[in-house]
Amino acid sequence: METGAERAATGAAAGSLQAVAHDMAASPPVDADRVARIRKAIKDGTFPILPATIADHLLAMKYHWDGNDAA
Repeated sequence: METGAERAATGAAAGSLQAVAHDMAASPPVDADRVARIRKAIKDGTFPILPATIADHLLAMKYHWDGNDAA
């Protein structure tokens, strides 16, 4: 059986999680600097296009496995 203190702690934790979720939802989880570097590399033709890596990641999405796992 929960005590008043345990209920209060659980309520505080839930409130804290709601605050974190609200803060995260307020801004997109995007690293704008990284996006800018990738865009520049694509524009400059220096972004590495690796067909095997792309294929691995497509298969990983299809079969819900981690494409970074060793074969």
